[in-house]
Amino acid sequence: MTRTILFLAAIIIAIGLPASAAERPKSVKHLIDTHIHLYDTRRDIEMAWPPKTDSILYKPHLPDEYSSVAKAAGVTGVIVVEASDLLEDNRWVLDQVKGDDFYLGLVGNIDINRTDFNKQLRILKEDNRLVGVRTRSPQPVDYSSPQVLANLRALANHKLTMDYLTNRGGIPGIEIIDRVARAIPNLRIVVNHCLGYDFDGKRPSHEWISAVKQLAENSNVTCKISGLYQRSVPQPAPQDIEHYRSTLDVLWESFGKKRLIYGSNWPVTKHTDSYASFLRLVDQFISKKGQDSREHFYWMNAATVYRLPLK
Repeated sequence: MTRTILFLAAIIIAIGLPASAAERPKSVKHLIDTHIHLYDTRRDIEMAWPPKTDSILYKPHLPDEYSSVAKAAGVTGVIVVEASDLLEDNRWVLDQVKGDDFYLGLVGNIDINRTDFNKQLRILKEDNRLVGVRTRSPQPVDYSSPQVLANLRALANHKLTMDYLTNRGGIPGIEIIDRVARAIPNLRIVVNHCLGYDFDGKRPSHEWISAVKQLAENSNVTCKISGLYQRSVPQPAPQDIEHYRSTLDVLWESFGKKRLIYGSNWPVTKHTDSYASFLRLVDQFISKKGQDSREHFYWMNAATVYRLPLK
């Protein structure tokens, strides 16, 4: 009988079916996913992302599907990060999750170069589910320009959070955010996807570690442990935490238990495996830090940085 149960459990994990309660990470008071994307490729609009050539991602990814897989894995709340570069799509996302308390907030998209950024922010902020803006633009962004800095100060004055995406190891991006964090210390900043590190299984360079430690000196900066599958160099991504551990150790040592938060980057997780498998992978790391660290990581830090009404 024992062999049969173990065999069936192995099959469930291998084919990616929803994890049972016994297979989920140990429970926490809340489990908040701070990074997913919702979109519908059937809409009559030009989408900048995902590319049409991506057969896995270029299809509708809507609340019903996410809610099903996330709740089965133990998630209790979610923040959507807007991936579209169309201003009106902020409202489209909010309409998709209207009246659903599972969806706690939106990190929206407003072109950070806009001269009417503050006006657009006030309009969007009429919906109290707006918790921040991920700063992007179709044009190059100069984070030292008076216009961009004024827009970021407006974000801080509205008590909204700045999300930031940096890629390919991210040292220049890390340095940019370090300067912004020091220039606007009341602006809460969340750097996405492990500061954009490309996980190759090796220990990060001394230069990267130094940049991370300098960034972490800013108490207003939080790091999102998200996108591990996406940012792995080998694809499909390894599901052994040892492939990621040396980099995650640097982030833990630099930011500590109060400035790391969980995010999945669903549906990009589909390129490797199920939602539940991603959560189990991340929990292999954070569970070793103790239950108090897990509570901070899975919800307390997110509640602080995004001002969520969680207790």
